[in-house]
Order: sequence, then C-alpha cells, then structure tokens
Amino acid sequence: MDTSVAVPPCNSCAIARREFLSRSVITAAGALLASACGTGVWEPLSPVVPNGGVTLTLADYPALATVGAIALVTPAHGTPLAIVHSAASLYLALSRICPHQGTVINLTGSSFVCPNHGARFDSRGRWTGGQPTSNLVALPVTYNATAGTLIISA
Repeated sequence: MDTSVAVPPCNSCAIARREFLSRSVITAAGALLASACGTGVWEPLSPVVPNGGVTLTLADYPALATVGAIALVTPAHGTPLAIVHSAASLYLALSRICPHQGTVINLTGSSFVCPNHGARFDSRGRWTGGQPTSNLVALPVTYNATAGTLIISA
C-alpha cells in the first residue's frame, strides 16, 4: 500500500535572491556587532603613561587646592588625564579616554561625558548612564606633600 502524499510546490514560500542576500548581510552584520560588543559593554582601553610616570607640580594646578576640584592634564606623551582632589591628602588620576571607543571625554561640572556616545561618569570615574561601558581607568597616584607633587604611574 502506497502512503506517500504528493505535496504541491509552495510558490509563496520561496524568497527572491536579492531578498535572501539582503537578509544574509543584515544577519551577518548583527552577528559581527554582537561579537564585537559581547555583552554590549566595552572593555577599557589601556592608558599610555610615559616610562617613569608623569610628575605634576600642584602649584601649576591651583584648582586642585580645593577638595572636590578636578584638573584636566594632557601629558606631552601619554593619555589625557583628569586629576581629582578627592580628600585632604588624596588624589585620583583618571584616564580621560572613554572605554567605549577611545574618545577623549569632556568635563561637565563635576562629572564626565563622552562627546561621541553620551556615556556619563561621576567624579570617581564610575559609569552612571548613557552608552553602556566600563568605568574610567584609574591610575596609581603618589602624593608627595613635601615637594607638592603628584606622580601618576601606569
């Protein structure tokens, strides 16, 4: 006994070659973006600090005399930095390179904003909104009260 059933061709099921290629390109682009972003959070770029570090004389940055103040510093050879006077004898050095795609971030009041993607960071470098990304990279700081200097190292 023959139990096979003839199935008529489905003309409405086929897609045109152009539509197939278009869908394939869109799918491939989506997969590439997903693999590039992983979780959608970009990993921080490593800041560049010259050998021996960067030495800053606090007298050259009068704003840093006040706790809570922020000074923008661009070393001759290295990553643009933000120096935050966070407590009486405590300073924080942050890379001003946005971890999302490497743009130099701007200071806005007492926080930071990426001009390209809108990622926002507080004065401690923690991501607070906008484009999802990691926190700003903090660099080690050695404060020498006697000399009135900060040494930022890698």
